[in-house]
Amino acid sequence: MGQILRAGEGAHVRINGMEITYLARSASTHDAMGIYGVVLAPRSPGAGLHRHARLTETFEVHEGTLAMRIEGRDLDLGPGDFVLIPPGQPHAFANRGTVPVRFTLSFTPALEREGFFEGLAKLAAENRLSDDAALERLMRHYDQEPLEGFGGWREVE
Repeated sequence: MGQILRAGEGAHVRINGMEITYLARSASTHDAMGIYGVVLAPRSPGAGLHRHARLTETFEVHEGTLAMRIEGRDLDLGPGDFVLIPPGQPHAFANRGTVPVRFTLSFTPALEREGFFEGLAKLAAENRLSDDAALERLMRHYDQEPLEGFGGWREVE
């Protein structure tokens, strides 16, 4: 049987100014994909510059403006915009605006991505998002290679 989630349903995790709702967990797709609803609060850093060796990542913006850096270019994405990030492509995202950004994020394969989000939430709860060594270990465990200036979890320019 498939899966149906009504609006407001689904487990979620909060990481500072970001709330992630699990729409399709890696376990329910046999790790083929993970799909997540994200709300990024105003002036929230999102994720600093990084890349994935195996993951393909997508972003579909529903509300607000999502600032992204892709291949050294800065883009502002609005409702209806879609981005596909293939493995190896450096990227970062943030909400630099004054209203929340709501978007759908997906990873293929999922590589148990929920563990990454839960690890970030744990570091945030322990006030350890500034612990670069712990953050980098978590990132690398879930196919995320931090690149120069990756500390985007802490600051918004």
